[in-house]
Amino acid sequence: MLSEEDRKFMNWLSRCEAIAGSASYVLIGYPEAQVSTLRGTLKQAAAEGVEWRKIYDSIYDSWHSRRPHFPDPQTMAVQVEDDR
Repeated sequence: MLSEEDRKFMNWLSRCEAIAGSASYVLIGYPEAQVSTLRGTLKQAAAEGVEWRKIYDSIYDSWHSRRPHFPDPQTMAVQVEDDR
C-alpha cells in the first residue's frame, strides 16, 4: 500500500505524463503551449508539496527525444521557481 505522499506523487506524475504524451500540441503547431501547460502543472504539484523536480526529471528522460522543445531540467527549474 502506498503512503499518502506516494499517492500524491503518482497522481501528479500521471497528470504530467499525460501532458507530455499528448501529441495534439505538436500536431496543431503549438509545442510552446505544451511546455506552458506542463510548467503550470508542475507548479501546482509544488504547491501541494510534491517533489516536482523528480517528476520533471522522469518526464524529460522519457520524452526529450520525442519532444525536443521540452527545456532541460535546469531551465525548467528556473522557470518554475521564478514564477512561484
